[in-house]
Amino acid sequence: MMDFASATPSTWTRAGLEEAGFEGFVTFEALRSRGASKKPGVYVVLRSATTAPAFLTASRAGKTKDFTERIERLSENWIPGAEVIYIGLATHGARRDGIHRRLKQFRRTGTGAADNHGGGVWIFQLTDADELLVCWRPAEDESDAYVAALEHHLIADFAARSEHGRWPFANRKA
Repeated sequence: MMDFASATPSTWTRAGLEEAGFEGFVTFEALRSRGASKKPGVYVVLRSATTAPAFLTASRAGKTKDFTERIERLSENWIPGAEVIYIGLATHGARRDGIHRRLKQFRRTGTGAADNHGGGVWIFQLTDADELLVCWRPAEDESDAYVAALEHHLIADFAARSEHGRWPFANRKA
């Protein structure tokens, strides 16, 4: 059995993620100059604002794909009070640049410059998407199987908390 205790936050807040060893907590724009770990691991997108979200009628994400979702569906999936709105994973990748590569793909998809990160794109339909923060935690075991299991564990832990009761907002089942 894999042990994920050290990577599981006590609370799904910035403070809880920091205690669990997550780092970064920067905007997607700041990632352009700062970058992220090149190791495989997991990453989390947070929304600090406590106000109800507002959604754009058309998503900014995607170069050739239209990632726009109906505002009604976005509203139905919103979890009031949740800071964490997406949990993702990054394996080594062909260039062995892990989290750095995956977050670059995510950022570029969100700005309309690429289509190579289809997960979590609902966040780019938020009017305050530019203010979202992303943090990451390199995995203790760098194998693809461990990283995938860690992501699944973290999503399940988030959903199991009574204050959430379901997956983060932008994590969606196919």
